[in-house]
Amino acid sequence: MASAESSLLVARATQAQAAVQALPLDERLERAGRTRQALEAAGPAVVDEAVRECAQTVRFARRELASALDFLTALPALAEAIRPRPVPAVSGTTELEWAPYGVVLGWHAANSPIWVPTVVAASALVGGNAVLARPSRRTRATSGMVLRALAGPWPDGALQMVAMDPEEAEALLVHEDVHAVVAHASTTTVKRQIARLAAAYGEGAPLRPYIAEASGNDPAVVLADADPAAAARAVAVGAFTNAGQLCMAAKRIIVEREVWEAFRAHLVREVERLVLGDPRREETDVGPFSGPGAGWARTALAEALALGGEVVAGEGERGPFFTPTVVLLPREASDTLLWREESFAPLRGVMLADGPEDALALANDSPFALGAAVFGDAAAERVAAGVRAARVLVNEGPLYADPYLVVGGVGDSGFGGARPKLEQLVYARRVHRGGPGP
Repeated sequence: MASAESSLLVARATQAQAAVQALPLDERLERAGRTRQALEAAGPAVVDEAVRECAQTVRFARRELASALDFLTALPALAEAIRPRPVPAVSGTTELEWAPYGVVLGWHAANSPIWVPTVVAASALVGGNAVLARPSRRTRATSGMVLRALAGPWPDGALQMVAMDPEEAEALLVHEDVHAVVAHASTTTVKRQIARLAAAYGEGAPLRPYIAEASGNDPAVVLADADPAAAARAVAVGAFTNAGQLCMAAKRIIVEREVWEAFRAHLVREVERLVLGDPRREETDVGPFSGPGAGWARTALAEALALGGEVVAGEGERGPFFTPTVVLLPREASDTLLWREESFAPLRGVMLADGPEDALALANDSPFALGAAVFGDAAAERVAAGVRAARVLVNEGPLYADPYLVVGGVGDSGFGGARPKLEQLVYARRVHRGGPGP
């Protein structure tokens, strides 16, 4: 049953949503442009808060802010996909339109407190919805600053932050006046929420879209004809940025045996070049690491070594840090935590492949299918075409930032693949007006 606070939030959002929907698309885009100006103005303070509250390095916090601003810049182009247009009709005319679902609940993970709230809120609002944004308790201050900047140009109540504990906030999933949910969360959390929705449906709750971006266990495939130095640079950055705590980070490193020794030397050099230190310092790549992720990493590293793994870079824990660590795993260790589960820590596994087909089979041997990166020449396109992932990069770093190359997944990583949130938060309407027959 909804609490009084939840009911008030939803009631305000419902009233504001009617006002947002009444705005023409170009007016909504103009307001989104003003939100970009407001977020850019608040940017330095937002970055400082992300470093203080979330232990992000200052360089990563700036990167995340830049990605959020780039997304807002790209919104007008993305919005062309939902602009009404005529479509063929046997007689008369038919117009294809897109309508908002209504009130959208955004469920945000802790690892991306700037970019994710921006993408969800701006997409929903431009689509004509109102938004209830629930950030992680660990990132409330940072995401709150972002949401306040974004909310300014919109009707009162159109974008509200849900500052509740998880159990109370999760009750909004099944509130009868919440019409869609966007969840950036672990696969475990997503499955729990889907189960809660299923139970509510069994009791008569209205159906609603549940748009999930869940865990990833993305492969980075280095083929024999890849440039080993360039691939090693991309993999090191793609694996250990934000201490490895990104859904689309490179997590399973797959290397053709023929190029392993050359790639290994470059990878060790690139990993050892990463600077551990105070996240407020400009030169820091990886800050202190603690919490549940540190315990998981400790257990996963011990298990990998017990199963015959060899540390090729890093040393695991060192004081308040978990050093960026790479472990070469034997093929018989494919069920180890480090290979089978998402590593949300600065710890990565490597396996060797006997040819491109074997590398592809290794890449696809996972229930997760968020993204993949492939490095190579002759066989790279063939591997890229066969890899099961929604976001595929060829000879580009796994964290390549481009607002048009959207993130999404299938399998245990999500439902809709790499589709813009703006398109997922509206539904198609066809309006036919009668006229002479053929």
